[in-house]
Amino acid sequence: MERKNAFITSIIKKMSFEEKIGGLLTLGFSGTLPRKHIYDFVTKYHCGGLRLSPTTRSFGNYIDPESGKVTVKVDNKHFLKAEQQPLMELDQYKDVLEELQTLAMARPSGVPLHFSFDQEGGTSADFNFGGVELFPKPMGIAATGNKDNAYLVSEAIAKQSLSVGFNYVHSPVLDINTNPNNPEIYTRAYSDDVSTVIAYAREACKGFKEANMIATGKHFPGRGDSDVDAHYHLPVIDVDKETLYKRELFPYKVLIEEDLLPSIMIAHSIYPALDPENVATVSYKIVTGILREELGFKGVITTDSMTMGALAMRYGVANACAMSLVAGCDLILMKAENGLVEETIQKIKQFVQEGKLTLEDIEDKLYRVLKLKYDYKMFNGISCEKPNSVIHSGQYKQLAKDIARRSIMDYGMETIKTPIDIEKKTLIIEQMNKGVPNNGYWYDGYFYHQSLRFGLNADFYEIDYVVDQDDVEKILKICHQYERIIITNFYVRSKKANNSLINQLEKAYQGELITIVNTPYSFTKSEKNQYSVLTYATTPRNLDAVCDYLYKGINPLGKSPLRGVGDADE
Repeated sequence: MERKNAFITSIIKKMSFEEKIGGLLTLGFSGTLPRKHIYDFVTKYHCGGLRLSPTTRSFGNYIDPESGKVTVKVDNKHFLKAEQQPLMELDQYKDVLEELQTLAMARPSGVPLHFSFDQEGGTSADFNFGGVELFPKPMGIAATGNKDNAYLVSEAIAKQSLSVGFNYVHSPVLDINTNPNNPEIYTRAYSDDVSTVIAYAREACKGFKEANMIATGKHFPGRGDSDVDAHYHLPVIDVDKETLYKRELFPYKVLIEEDLLPSIMIAHSIYPALDPENVATVSYKIVTGILREELGFKGVITTDSMTMGALAMRYGVANACAMSLVAGCDLILMKAENGLVEETIQKIKQFVQEGKLTLEDIEDKLYRVLKLKYDYKMFNGISCEKPNSVIHSGQYKQLAKDIARRSIMDYGMETIKTPIDIEKKTLIIEQMNKGVPNNGYWYDGYFYHQSLRFGLNADFYEIDYVVDQDDVEKILKICHQYERIIITNFYVRSKKANNSLINQLEKAYQGELITIVNTPYSFTKSEKNQYSVLTYATTPRNLDAVCDYLYKGINPLGKSPLRGVGDADE
């Protein structure tokens, strides 16, 4: 590979073998306070970046939501049960990232850290505290019917996040969600239609690029045609080669040709038509043969989380990490904060000693990673903007309100007659959402509290995200005391929705029953589905939009971006 950037090549020449390996690692940093092992990641293991999960105290086991069994055990020896992570203000967390960045740039190589994160939409938001404005999942953006909104949303995500220190977003999702039973991708995709996905992803990439945020197209070659979640099991995308190229691979081909993808993430799935033996992450045929050589991608190729069940159970985590580098990946995403980091580094060294990887291979990968950081001005340090002045300027709140109203849809068999009568005795049954920061901006019971502000005559019953049988029995016992029930039925991967409870209510309850759902799929559809609002997100602005619809009668403007279910943007 030709290395034209003299600044980057001079850095690589000075780096030790250990530093070069470390530069290919994105390691996990859960919570808000760095512990000793986080400092070690930077100074001892020379990591290239950190995957930030500030509202999660620890990266835990993968538990199959169907069976309840642990599919991948992740022992985090660095955590104590009594240990608590404070929820920080924006400038406080920025100080933490600046401290880590200063530590990194003081290393002999002077290489800055990339701070990667998920910010797809809805609860898929690693940055969700401090009043940051959040947006619907990608399918909700497409439901607005205007691809320009994808640009505005990605620009807003980038500018808010960059002001705190995040600089490498694992978006946009380029999957074509052709399987309505897909438990992992679902509304994370823009659509089940190729042209719609390309149109919205193109604008999202432009928004990230122009704001100087590294975007990551995922999950190559495509994980939309699956009914298995790769976090727990191994998806086999059994689609013929011609279809894969015309459908799954086509968004990548277009966006690579338009130079809009600085980074691409590989899927932990098997594609028999492309490589019947290997998961894509460790497949030389797919990573190098198709992505690098056929499609001509010259940017950084990153793995998905290497502790996910699809990969870990088949190859072993450390071995799979080294295999992914042989296949052609440049960055390894290792979110587990435990001994797997050391095991992975030793395994990579072993592969070099055995001739499976060469030093030139490692340096080529490192050059691509460092060149990406150079192009996105990471060597200049973290943005000097004040996060409060950026995030609380008001412009992003207005955008989020507008996107929310344009995305939500009346989704029942019958249209809700709005504004509804606020004097009717109402019971609001709302799920506890453990993914929320539970601060003054977004908290459990948010919809109920906002409903009271409209004068709704309502009582409140809070349930776990997945309701337990004791609550089911109590709800069925008290439901007849109310003229109306409004119930959330939200789905998120790893959590089942509450269709069973709603089906029982539809049979036992004679009053008006309104469900609020976040997917257009069967995960959240009841048997009758008489009155329903589809919101594509459980975030504050989307719930505000539901309130405006129900209590003020403001029309929902969303149109389904799914083929044959309304109009999609061409």
